[in-house]
Amino acid sequence: MSEIRLQRVLKVPPVPAFTALKEILSAIASEQGAWQGFALHVSLGDLHLPDLGYIAIPIALTIGESFAETHSLDVRFTSMSNASAFPVFAGSAGLDATGPTGSILWISGDYDVPLSVIGKLFDKTVASGVAEAALENLINDLAVAVVASVEKREAEYARYRLS
Repeated sequence: MSEIRLQRVLKVPPVPAFTALKEILSAIASEQGAWQGFALHVSLGDLHLPDLGYIAIPIALTIGESFAETHSLDVRFTSMSNASAFPVFAGSAGLDATGPTGSILWISGDYDVPLSVIGKLFDKTVASGVAEAALENLINDLAVAVVASVEKREAEYARYRLS
């Protein structure tokens, strides 16, 4: 198992950001709306190939317990098809407050590569950094979506209050 923790600073309050994060992860897990078929992605350059495109692996996401007091929830995901050939991530995602108008989105956990020793060797050599790159892309996607969701709600509220 390899441990990883990634974070992104967001310029939105933690409480609505956590609500948005839960909604987004729930939509990915249930394959709803724009999140249907959500995939982790890495560029071919991350695989030490010419950077002429990317590889996307649709994931099956499971959401576990949610912890309102720590603004976090348990998450687990693996490849939607041929799961035994891809790493499995188990950990949590959440938000930490940096003040009344700021927060830090984070994802933390372990990913376990398949094929025991051979898989770990492959992960450390040929595919070095690929799992981390996929998780970096995931947290970037989540950060953009959380901010957009919070800003949309704030704009809708402002329109309602001004009506």
